[in-house]
Amino acid sequence: MRRYRRGLTLAELVLAMAITTVIGLAITGVAAAMSNINERAEAYYEYLQSGRVAASRLEEALRSARLVTVAEGSTIVAWTSDGADKGNINLSEVTMVYLDTETRQLMQRTTVFPDSLDQVTREALDTSLPLSPLTSPSVVDDEAPYPQYDVTRVLVRNVQDFQVYPDVPAPLTRTLKFRMVVGSYAQTVTQYGAVTLRASKVSNVAVADGIYILN
Repeated sequence: MRRYRRGLTLAELVLAMAITTVIGLAITGVAAAMSNINERAEAYYEYLQSGRVAASRLEEALRSARLVTVAEGSTIVAWTSDGADKGNINLSEVTMVYLDTETRQLMQRTTVFPDSLDQVTREALDTSLPLSPLTSPSVVDDEAPYPQYDVTRVLVRNVQDFQVYPDVPAPLTRTLKFRMVVGSYAQTVTQYGAVTLRASKVSNVAVADGIYILN
């Protein structure tokens, strides 16, 4: 006797569709979660690398400094070399590092005279600066004397916080520590660094009439 195979009932069909939908939603959810985890991991690695590179650049710039004239809050001002006029702080030898709170970028600013300038012009422009004005954090906000030679570069982006900690107040500091928080508000990486001045001129700093001078 021939038997005919029974087809799916409506209830079975609805149940099968429901199970398929649940499995599909579960797979989609897992895929989305994995994608989110991967994106967060990539962002974390990018923040970590950016912080390390910025800390390395900052340490390199400060390690050879003669003086750190400002080390307060999120601002560093340093006399980074002594080649133009021995014993004097020249315009091209001053480096400023500060956090731009609007763009969340850690900036480095200095004056760079191009090689195309002749020696006489370079010496005339690269003026010697007194120490006292360089000990005020507001010097970062001053307009560059030669805007065409003012060079500002970004050390690192997405900086949520940047703080410096001198061993003693500038310009008498010989060792400087800093903390940098890079990332978004949802995910950040904290980078620490420390620098000891190799060629410190702290012993040349004196106080006269309440202001710092360089002997």
